[in-house]
Amino acid sequence: MQKPEYMIGFRYRPPVGGIRIILRDNAGSDGFIHGEVFEHEYYRLPMASPPGTVLDLGANTGLTAIYFGRSYPDAKLACVEPIPGNLQMIARNLELNAIEATIIPAAVDVTDGRLKMELLSKDCEHRVADLSKGALGQTIEVAALSIPSILRRLGWQRIGLLKVDIEGHEKVLFAANCEWLNRVDTMCIECHEGFGETELRRLAEQFGFRPPRRLRGIWMMSRDTNA
Repeated sequence: MQKPEYMIGFRYRPPVGGIRIILRDNAGSDGFIHGEVFEHEYYRLPMASPPGTVLDLGANTGLTAIYFGRSYPDAKLACVEPIPGNLQMIARNLELNAIEATIIPAAVDVTDGRLKMELLSKDCEHRVADLSKGALGQTIEVAALSIPSILRRLGWQRIGLLKVDIEGHEKVLFAANCEWLNRVDTMCIECHEGFGETELRRLAEQFGFRPPRRLRGIWMMSRDTNA
């Protein structure tokens, strides 16, 4: 059964201004993301200059993409999201707010292939299934793409701003084969269990970022010219 939806208008301080978004009646999941992005402003980042490209990993329903689109109107924007229901919402929310972005229907992973996604009770918590834990609940299989493959598809040489919110899969994504981080200028990431400041400091030292900074709800790493 399709969940009831509500189109709601909001007005925020610049650069966001007036927006219209579709929120589903889904146990508060969409409302929770809305609060993080627009009410608490998790992604109001202290950047010295606007990025030329923004890659949103784990785009959910496109709310963060709207925020980035309003904050960096001249940037090329791409959203990566594997869940079919969320992908439909991204397209609708971006269109409502005249935000142009490339939508890539896939999960991000170390290599290209297929992954199983575990569907949890809240739409903001679906995650890559940990098959080592045995029996799982409902799962779906989705396409998986590496960052280099995503960059080739987009035709980008660098990622000016990388946003990562992939519900714990970051500990796999950043464990190995992440030389592509040399092509990232600034990264903001929501960390989950098993990945945090220690791992971010290791990445910063290895790939030439300044030490990670704790912001409201997320971590941020930049190179000297972007902090």
